Amino acid sequence: MMPVILLGKLLQNMKQYNIKTSEPSLTYYGAYSESFREQAHQLIAWGYADARHRIRSSNEQEPAITGFIAEAINNRLRASDCPGWCAYYSVKDDPPVERKGSAGRTRPRADMIIEAHFKGRPEYVFEAKRLRTQGFGANKYIGIDGMGCFVSGLYASRYDEATMLGYVQSDSLLYWKNEVKSTIDRDKKQLHLKSPQSDKEILKDLPHEWISAHDRESVGRPITTLHILLDCVFT
Repeated sequence: MMPVILLGKLLQNMKQYNIKTSEPSLTYYGAYSESFREQAHQLIAWGYADARHRIRSSNEQEPAITGFIAEAINNRLRASDCPGWCAYYSVKDDPPVERKGSAGRTRPRADMIIEAHFKGRPEYVFEAKRLRTQGFGANKYIGIDGMGCFVSGLYASRYDEATMLGYVQSDSLLYWKNEVKSTIDRDKKQLHLKSPQSDKEILKDLPHEWISAHDRESVGRPITTLHILLDCVFT
């Protein structure tokens, strides 16, 4: 379980943030606290661990896997023994995203969003892609329907950070980490890569995570993209 001290740290960080910005902009939230990032990661780790048994095939479709994880997170949040900080979060599966000129069913849809229930209602936006040697390679992961959604500003334009989820359906997590990182480096101009990619361990339950930073000309601010790989190889 997450230590109770993190809840106090989260509230303290948000109090400090609100003093500086008492009325958050609707177009820009500001930097996330470390607690928000860590607790969003913890929810993903719990959801994946609880949903892993439902992945029946190494060809499981991406929306199904995301749905399994989101359902499992919601079940954790409803549990009577969930840590106190869980009361501040909710998860949305395949939610529509606000976009100028779009309405109703024409709105783009992120794969998953974890929303925090404190001032400003910050959201942690997740985009997911399958990773498999036959038909679901690193090119799709970094493409316009993957990382491109963040780099273009289609998703998470209000925020400085978002996360890619890679559903690994063949080979190993380390294999795909190297494949994706190499592909990002190869296409660094198109992805507006700002600096070398770097490893980042936030939770031991989510190994091989790393960070890439990208300029976003359409937004006017860069975005930090975290990369989480989840083992979805059917055994």
